[in-house]
Amino acid sequence: MADQRPSTSQQATQQQQQKQQQEESRNGRKRRLSMNRKKGNKKGARKQQEEAGEPTSMLLQPLVQSLSTCAPGSEMSALIAALQPAPADVEMVLNMVKDDLNRVLNLPNNQATIYEFGSIKSGLLLKDSDLDFYIHYAREKTEREEQIKLIHVVCSRMDRDTSFTGKVKILGAKVPLLRAVHVRTNLQCDINFSNARGCYNSKFIHAIMKFDERIHQLTVMVKFWAQCAHILTAHHQMNSYCLIMMVIFYLQTRKLPVIPSVEDLQQGIARITFGPWNLGYPQQIQYKTWNVSTVRELLVGFFKYYSEFDFAGNIISPYVGRLCSTVELEKKSIRELAPYYRAVERENYPELSLGPFITIQDPFELNVNVGKVLRMNVLAEQMKHSLKHAYELCQRFQGGEFAKLLVALFTDVQKCPKPVKESKAAAKKPTTNAGAKPAGGDTAVANGTVVEKQQQPGPSSSTNSSSGSSSTSNSNGSTAAPPAGVGKNGCWYKCTLPPIEHELYLVKQILQARDRERKTIITDERVRHLWAECMLDFIVDILRKLYMVKVEPIGTAEEKEPTPAEPHQPNPVRTYQLTCERQVFIARKRITISNEADLQREIAISKQRWEKNHALQFSTRAEMVAVDGAIELRIPNDQPKNGPFRLFIDTCFLVHIRKCLRGYFMVMLAKAKEKANQQPASRSETAAEEHRPAGERCKL
Repeated sequence: MADQRPSTSQQATQQQQQKQQQEESRNGRKRRLSMNRKKGNKKGARKQQEEAGEPTSMLLQPLVQSLSTCAPGSEMSALIAALQPAPADVEMVLNMVKDDLNRVLNLPNNQATIYEFGSIKSGLLLKDSDLDFYIHYAREKTEREEQIKLIHVVCSRMDRDTSFTGKVKILGAKVPLLRAVHVRTNLQCDINFSNARGCYNSKFIHAIMKFDERIHQLTVMVKFWAQCAHILTAHHQMNSYCLIMMVIFYLQTRKLPVIPSVEDLQQGIARITFGPWNLGYPQQIQYKTWNVSTVRELLVGFFKYYSEFDFAGNIISPYVGRLCSTVELEKKSIRELAPYYRAVERENYPELSLGPFITIQDPFELNVNVGKVLRMNVLAEQMKHSLKHAYELCQRFQGGEFAKLLVALFTDVQKCPKPVKESKAAAKKPTTNAGAKPAGGDTAVANGTVVEKQQQPGPSSSTNSSSGSSSTSNSNGSTAAPPAGVGKNGCWYKCTLPPIEHELYLVKQILQARDRERKTIITDERVRHLWAECMLDFIVDILRKLYMVKVEPIGTAEEKEPTPAEPHQPNPVRTYQLTCERQVFIARKRITISNEADLQREIAISKQRWEKNHALQFSTRAEMVAVDGAIELRIPNDQPKNGPFRLFIDTCFLVHIRKCLRGYFMVMLAKAKEKANQQPASRSETAAEEHRPAGERCKL
């Protein structure tokens, strides 16, 4: 066999250059959260890069030069030419990438069809943008496990092909994908096998962009500004799709709308049914707008609108096309959202998950919050800070040249100042409110569930300085016990489940079924008391049977006998060790439980998904307690704060817990009615039922 080692210094130099290029592509590529984090994939390098400052876009310097030399009135032409590639170049590059993809994607007896989507399809492609592809096979792969297996197969075929390099399998994301760099064009390609809806949304955005040139120009400016202003970052917390929805919603809410709501656009066209949703929209939008504002006026108005926007109290809904509050959504008083209310109430579709920091309703799937990708308080505050700073720049350059304003928006950007840590002297000062939230806590509401993520106390915090300490000093210098459920080191995560109207109604029906003769007065206090007792047992049972999480009690307060030093607490804290090995709820269909048979079916589905062995491993300690008529789930500060557990909370627990609880109450009601029909209870039996232990009374 011939010697394969380089025989000349020139070959050695070429190999060294190839290795250097591969290392640069690996260091420069973007990574998303993956549950399968390897030992070498540490966060230290990224943290050092962030502290040193994120690199600016390669397009910024050419854009500034183009704007500085352009003639007045031609600013938008110069901006578009500097940021976006020519259509002929896009078509040529796309054909090159597709030709090489076809070679590695086509399997024996299973032909692949390549669909581009994202910015390349919507008309918002920048010169440094990635390419997104959805691959549809003749023999469709619908199960997540099949798609992951397909990613492994395609990746191995790319290894034998020289057209792609820098391959990364992102299997832990909601949509598993394969990321690779196309060698001939040096463009990053994101390839998935399940996100067909992305193609449809991209076509809808393209129709919006074609309707009015100002919309396209405004969206391109906002997108590039967000890259420069530390909003579209490598964390992938905020994405371009959310920004586009924000732009569309802003243009809909003008006194003279630039574009109508999606509901109005769907009037008079054929319905395209996708479950309970209507995906129809006109390919050519016919709408007479009376808004004659210039692009500059629309840009200034965008920054003014969102610098004053209440992100916690309002929802961004392009389907409705007008400002609506979260209170109106919960009260079901938004007329345009009648299809959403019907889907949730009659067909048991999941509710729209609010927050945690911004709620952006998908224009077609009305129960999807595309803004939930923003999960870090630091990035949410950065977005608000950048919007306010941009509006200040607009006011500063009011009446000046448009080109100078654009240059200032793209170059004069600020990082949100970090919160100042409490000093030792301030930490030792007695607090006047023992129940106050720690500074820096983040609170959001989702599906009737209040989620509070608190910052971990600094090392300088004393034991008498915060609500997360073991004791709190009041103004008189005496000590008071911390709130129930708050451990010695405080909690970094708190999820509050308050009673909602439908659950209380079911509990009242349960009490009425137990007392058919109506000899006992059913007060609101009795209803809420039974609700709280059942909730603690139901959540544990749901975690065990439906989420397939191992729940082990740890020396809970209810097991301890009260002592004179520690009097009996009316609401004992339950402490559990939660251990999970596999996930059974990510990308799961809607939960429908109305009777015992439905419950057993859902449990069987969880067991089937368990057998498919999709890893999601974590082990954490959690506390549950009834506080002020609500149920609180708390995670202490000494427990892990990121990774699989955060993924479980955001994509599994918060999304489905209310549906599961509602199903449990309905099963409990059905059993109460069945028992009442079989043997009517006397008044004494009803009274005895009320005094049974909570665990027996709430047993399904």
